[in-house]
Amino acid sequence: MKSISAFPTKQEMRDHKRREIVRCASEKFGNEGYENVPLEAIATELGVTKAALYNYVSSKNDLLMQCYEVGMDRLVAAVEQAMDTPGTAAERLRDGLETYVITMTRKDMQYLWNYIRPLLSPGDKRSVQTSRDQIDSLFRVVLKSGIEDGSLRSDLDPKLASLVILGAINWVGIWFRTSGPQKSQEIAREVVKDAIRGYLA
Repeated sequence: MKSISAFPTKQEMRDHKRREIVRCASEKFGNEGYENVPLEAIATELGVTKAALYNYVSSKNDLLMQCYEVGMDRLVAAVEQAMDTPGTAAERLRDGLETYVITMTRKDMQYLWNYIRPLLSPGDKRSVQTSRDQIDSLFRVVLKSGIEDGSLRSDLDPKLASLVILGAINWVGIWFRTSGPQKSQEIAREVVKDAIRGYLA
């Protein structure tokens, strides 16, 4: 019989600490700007030394990529949940895209759209492309379902439609400002309505 321990393993403790580092960094990068937050500030916020931080990250750029990977996992999960509802494929597409916009414009997420591209190394590019492929795949599936259930145009190409729609949607992460006159929910409704209008049956 396998024994059950009430105490976390070393790996579980390490994973917990890594999540805390990423959470703290995401909040500070989002609130203060990536370029304004040195690793020392994150270490101070967590109550550890900078040397201790280097047990989990190799550089500030490495930490940014860890934040990106966690953020994209959150984004994929949010979109999957939003589209896992009854209704036509067009309705699920709308719900998924609105959730995508609302999630990516959170303060602890939006900075990723501004800083990732200029800092990519060859290895980072593969990680970023994998994450983007996940999102693209989710929307291609629902676009194909829309052709089948008649809620989307029968002549659309799911691959091309997904690229066009996401191309428009992703720019929201660049220009949206929380200080603006409209909330992210309002922006999401308006942008998504315009992005999918031409694809509705």
